[in-house]
Order: sequence, then C-alpha cells, then structure tokens
Amino acid sequence: MICRRQVVDIQNQMDTFDNMNVRIVVIGNGFPNFIEGFRNDTGYTGDLFTDPSLKSYQLLDFKKSVKSLFGFKTIKTALHALSTGYMQKGVQGDALQQGGVVVVDSGGVPVYFYANSEAGDHAPLNEIIDACK
Repeated sequence: MICRRQVVDIQNQMDTFDNMNVRIVVIGNGFPNFIEGFRNDTGYTGDLFTDPSLKSYQLLDFKKSVKSLFGFKTIKTALHALSTGYMQKGVQGDALQQGGVVVVDSGGVPVYFYANSEAGDHAPLNEIIDACK
C-alpha cells in the first residue's frame, strides 16, 4: 500500500531527484480508476502505475498481513499525520499489503531496499536520497 504522506514527501523533493537524474516510479495496488484522485491528493507528477494483482509486491516479498495494520508505528504515524493536517482519505487497494522502496542503479542493480514492517513504517527520505547519489 502506498502511503500518500510518503509520496507527498517524495514529490516535495522532486527537484533534488531531478538534479540527480533520478527517475521516480510509484507503484500502487489500487485499481486504475484511483490514479487521478491519487495524483490530486498528493500532487505527485512522476511515473505512477498500479498493480492490483500484487505480483510486484510478492516478487519483492513485501509483507501482507492483518498484524501489519496494528502497531506502534501505525498509531504514531497516524497521530503525526493528523497533527500536521493530513487526513487519510480512505483505502484504495489492499489495506493489508505493505509496500516499500527499492532504488535501482542505471545498470539495473538494486542498491537500496526497504520493506515496510507495518502501516506507518516508511523508508527515511534521507536514506532514499543518499541511495540515489
């Protein structure tokens, strides 16, 4: 599941990624009809795809479980999001499916991998940027 907040953070750093000639690709798991609303909610202008089959998530061995929805990070992230004025606008896709971040170099070799352990767990943005250098 893509966290809208993390995508907003990535969008806010898009100039940094552009200056490094980094192509950002976001893959969600909702149905294609949700893409336009996702773009409107996040302001994300980069490449955006969706995989309702979850095959890409399975290939990357990203966690999928009921337990991953209920953890300390989930509650902490939700409270932080609410305090900053960000409201979850509903679930669009498989809520049990966790996501992550993979940074792949120009030769196709993964140089950074982060699998979310639970809802609210995200790769630190500074780690993503560092991996792209």
